[in-house]
Amino acid sequence: MMYRETHDKLFEHQKEGVSFLYSLHRDGREGGILADDMGLGKTIQVIAFLSGMFDGGLVRSVLLVMPVTLVNNWMREFVKWAPGIRVKIFHGTSRKERSQNLERVQSRKGVLLTSYQMILANQEQVSTFNEETFVWDYIILDEAHKIKTPSAKTTRAVHAIPVKNRILLTGTPVQNNLRELWALFDFACQGTLLGTAKTFQMEYENPITKAREKDATPGEKALGLKISENLMTIIQPYFLRRSKGEIQKLEAEQASSPGRGEGSIALEMPSLPRKNDFIVWVYLAPTQEEIYRNFLSLDHIKRLLMTTRSPLAELTVLKKLCDHPRLLPAQACIQLGLEASDYSKHGEDEDGATPGITPAIKHISEKVLVEESGKLRFLIALLEKLKEDGHQTLVFSQSRKMLDIIERILTRQHFKLLRIDGTVTCLAERERKVGEFQKDKDCSVFLLTTQVGGVGLTLTAATRVVIFDPSWNPATDAQAVDRAYRIGQQENVVIYRLITCGTVEEKIYRRQVFKDSLIRQSTGDKKNPYRYFTKQELRELFTLGDTSSSATQLQLQALHATQRESDPTLEEHVALLHTLEMFGLSDHDLMYSCETGPEEQAEDEEAHRYIANRVQKAQELVQLESQLTDVQRQKSHSL
Repeated sequence: MMYRETHDKLFEHQKEGVSFLYSLHRDGREGGILADDMGLGKTIQVIAFLSGMFDGGLVRSVLLVMPVTLVNNWMREFVKWAPGIRVKIFHGTSRKERSQNLERVQSRKGVLLTSYQMILANQEQVSTFNEETFVWDYIILDEAHKIKTPSAKTTRAVHAIPVKNRILLTGTPVQNNLRELWALFDFACQGTLLGTAKTFQMEYENPITKAREKDATPGEKALGLKISENLMTIIQPYFLRRSKGEIQKLEAEQASSPGRGEGSIALEMPSLPRKNDFIVWVYLAPTQEEIYRNFLSLDHIKRLLMTTRSPLAELTVLKKLCDHPRLLPAQACIQLGLEASDYSKHGEDEDGATPGITPAIKHISEKVLVEESGKLRFLIALLEKLKEDGHQTLVFSQSRKMLDIIERILTRQHFKLLRIDGTVTCLAERERKVGEFQKDKDCSVFLLTTQVGGVGLTLTAATRVVIFDPSWNPATDAQAVDRAYRIGQQENVVIYRLITCGTVEEKIYRRQVFKDSLIRQSTGDKKNPYRYFTKQELRELFTLGDTSSSATQLQLQALHATQRESDPTLEEHVALLHTLEMFGLSDHDLMYSCETGPEEQAEDEEAHRYIANRVQKAQELVQLESQLTDVQRQKSHSL
């Protein structure tokens, strides 16, 4: 039961979410995962659920853990949606205040909001009351992918808190591989659902991953499909995930159904506008290409390819080169023959440099900075056009130094801009900047680092989003995009992901596609995504392809060119993009609209039997291990 006033403010999918959370409690399941897309109101669903649970006397103490940047946001939402619940914050520098708040919630009932860092530092304190073990009724983890690594200290700290029920909230339940999904369920169900990590990897992760490769055999594809279907069946009672697209489709169907009577007061979710998510294939500048080729021809790169040592450091250099050579250390820039800090000789007033700018670029002229990077050339031209058309744009980069360069050029060109990166630690300062951007239409650009700006901010004033450098992890970029594309967005949104032709970035993108198709198949996307790339293609990171064209763009163009949702305004904009320096566009959002044909059928009866046995064996193994874990847990409780 919940207050009618709260109930009537929820969208249909949010009521279902509350119902799912309650069903876990009612059916004696001690944990579950709410994995709705970003921006569908997971916060509201949890607060509505807790409101009903407190009113019904079904819960006394709740520990809610989140990234520190979201603490104030959760507090505001509790005040708005459930002012009757006692909510205290366990955060901040005052140890006395923290302890008082903890004690109030433990002794009188309520919700304690805290951060992952606080749990790491104070796990024992939140686990005891009056020097005895304190068992929480619920622990709820927001942005729960923070515990995707079982061996991490944070994961171990939250595992150690005594608690009856566990709920995980995440828009990205799988970021890199299926082991992460295992880690989330290992916490939610305390090891009683998917067996041990080793068995899960052997029986589920390996066959599913193998089946996604383009050069997988028909038998491997068929096995992967059946194993992933079986995995979905196992997790289904504990897992709820809806995408924005699904919900909009459902609402459209319900709206047009004749049975929708006058008495129905279901609140309709405001329909989201269109989103066009483009990959923009840009060229390397001549300077970039020369340095890139020289770097690849070095002896130690050749030696690296013969060893088992991780190539991460070398790949990081290549990624920086794709963005801007000046991201390399100052010493490297000098050795590479980039013109050094001699620009001040031409009468530049030193005080004119942007405050806080990286010393290595302080005296380089804007003209040279732009000429040295193909991406930067495209970005500045794009932002000028978007500013003329009155758009507000979010620009994400993983590098603060890259944001320094962009900020310096835009400031000189009289752009009104704001910026948030890891140095903005004060929450009030972040909120002030977000508020200013949302209200001030003249603020045309918001610069953000992907890690800091990509989580927990609502920036729906922006209708354009630029991802300057793609991440290894598709979920990181998806989080960034969803700052603008979420409930409350009124205008059509266009995303530009800048990728340099023929480089390591093109190959990273191919890996992203591979990871994403894996995620979709394993978390309930009924489609069987089209296989784009072979394993060999995924490995060729240390070669430089044709930098004047993109094989990936041509491949995707052939598949998706006719499927783009468009209108005359967008057509005009696309035509304009083609006048800027770039090779072409791909539709990232159509990437999974192609299904594979009915190739997944196993060839003969024997193959069918083999697959059925493999699936049965996998399920029996994880069930057996899970039961053992459960028995051990019951024993330790009774002790």
